[in-house]
Amino acid sequence: MRDNQALFHLDGELFVPSEAAGNPWGELTGGGPVAGLLARAVERHTNDPDLFVARLTVDLMRPVPRTPLAAAVRPLRTGKRLHVVEATLTAGDKDVAHATAQLLRHSDVDGPGPDEAVPFPGPDGIADGHLLPPELGLRWGVHDVVQVRWVADQSATGTSRAWMRMPLPLLPGEPLSQLGHVAVLVDCISAASPVGPIFGPWINTDITLYLHRPFEGEWLGMEIRRDVQPTGIGVASARLYDERGPIGNAHEAVMVNQLG
Repeated sequence: MRDNQALFHLDGELFVPSEAAGNPWGELTGGGPVAGLLARAVERHTNDPDLFVARLTVDLMRPVPRTPLAAAVRPLRTGKRLHVVEATLTAGDKDVAHATAQLLRHSDVDGPGPDEAVPFPGPDGIADGHLLPPELGLRWGVHDVVQVRWVADQSATGTSRAWMRMPLPLLPGEPLSQLGHVAVLVDCISAASPVGPIFGPWINTDITLYLHRPFEGEWLGMEIRRDVQPTGIGVASARLYDERGPIGNAHEAVMVNQLG
């Protein structure tokens, strides 16, 4: 029976990854669950409701094992309008992932709000699909747990479009926060980006997320591009939406994952 009630469970103060948090390449934890755990650490460190996480950068410094993980947080700056927070994820005595968050204070600005709709159909009425083709026979994990509804899949020219949803919480009995939900899902943009003329497979080494308002609802819309070069290095980028309209952008550094 697969361990798929939540992405992690607690063992004292340690976070133990479940099978549902795994990645397709081995007994490792996927970047999305790692980003979600770091986002949770940042949010729990800050109790000011007027501060908003406008940027979250996650460095996936090492492969994260599916072993107990510790999260630590420290403030780097606490100003009136800007806070900067650092979070680190540790496996044993090694730092495996690191996040820096900028929290900005809300303010009221005069002028009309943006009048911009989502430029592709919403998730209702679209059949559920797969993030990665099942015929690849990859190890089961978070890429299978994520619910995906494609508007234009990886075979699209230039831009792919999809709605995604994470149906599991980070921890049993703890609802996934708005920021945590987005952080988990944006790790998927490299895998969901158009294949293009240069074949990978491509993996991301970081995640940078920019938001201008909170995510609403359950489905995150993504409009994704990937720019890769013969050097084996590139960038995957996505414009992010909920069903109301745009909420921000995400970017990842990507490199070729040499198999075997």
